[in-house]
Amino acid sequence: MDIAPERLLVVVGIHSHRVSATVAAMHPVSGDKVVAHKAIECRWGELSDKGRREALGEAVRMAADSAGIEPLSLFLSRSDTGFRSKIEVGWAQLGQELEISEHERDWALRKAKEHGTGGDGEVVDAIPVSWTVRGRDGDQEVPDPLGKRGHYLTCQALLVTARRGYRAELAQLARGLGYELDGVIAQPVALYRGIQGSLPRRGSTLVIDHGACHTTFLVRRKEQLVHVETFAFGGDDLTRRIADVLEVPLDQAEQAKREIDVAAAGHRGNTEGAQQVIWTDLQERDHRRLAAARACVDAVRTFFSERARDLRDHSYLSQTGQIHLVGRAASLAGLPAVLKEVFDLPVVIGTGEKGRAPGDEMEGLLVTGQVRVAAAMRRAQLAEQAGSLTNRASGFWSWLKRPLE
Repeated sequence: MDIAPERLLVVVGIHSHRVSATVAAMHPVSGDKVVAHKAIECRWGELSDKGRREALGEAVRMAADSAGIEPLSLFLSRSDTGFRSKIEVGWAQLGQELEISEHERDWALRKAKEHGTGGDGEVVDAIPVSWTVRGRDGDQEVPDPLGKRGHYLTCQALLVTARRGYRAELAQLARGLGYELDGVIAQPVALYRGIQGSLPRRGSTLVIDHGACHTTFLVRRKEQLVHVETFAFGGDDLTRRIADVLEVPLDQAEQAKREIDVAAAGHRGNTEGAQQVIWTDLQERDHRRLAAARACVDAVRTFFSERARDLRDHSYLSQTGQIHLVGRAASLAGLPAVLKEVFDLPVVIGTGEKGRAPGDEMEGLLVTGQVRVAAAMRRAQLAEQAGSLTNRASGFWSWLKRPLE
């Protein structure tokens, strides 16, 4: 591939049931373009350290060979139960009224980010939610302060945090594969970057990523991401519940789960009708299977009811808006009806595009988002490199100058 190394992006995604590698090229005019994408199905949590390195290495090699490049570094994105978010405030005091530059804007965001460095978590991303410039005419809220005149700049930023050690683990994984680590991409942020263009502009929007091992909630309000939270609950938990109750292998429990309609089974006031629907689908009148179905349904309703109550208590949900349901486990029959009842909001599957399975569309959204986040990181890195004689002299970016073979 005839492209400068600094314009080349290699993004590796680590998910519960697969690993993937994406090669993309940055272009200042035509935008960022995916050149190659390869994925390997595997259960990440069940792999040994050696197995994980082998799976990731193979995915990277397949994508690199398809693109005709020799990768030197990676951006890494991994699903995790530790993702949380909070709003923090940062500022930059100019002393006198001046035109705000990138330096003041970056300084205010950096000050906000410093608030999230304590506790058990570590900041993996800082997303500006609002900017306020104070000048002679008072405070003015602006979408971007660059070029505005003022003497004091305030930034409200959404800090996305992961459990402490998250970044170090990914750095060690990259080194084990023989690559430099370009940056860490929080998977919920990548999902948001991938789907945001399909979200409505009015009202609050709740994106629910119901995956195999994790469920993530993203809240968007006034066209800004304002809340991120991931929980250790997914489709695999329901499969294990069914397997325990029925005393059957996981593959049989997985098949049984696919034949259960959680909306039909969830109407407690009409048990006889619910039983009829379940047994018509499963062609089975065994009370043990009914108990398994009820365990599955109760788990779904309990989990999402608790999340709805918590989101309302913290005023993240309004009376208007809608839910976008994505993820590997989003195809669970009846789940949209349950969410509509629990959250009292209309539910859209994925982006709303017809004929797309939630799991299949999810991969495309993540790849798009991961590339967008990686490109923004690379552009910031290049801008910092260009503005710092120290970095240029130190050779920190020397790997970028190595020719591709």
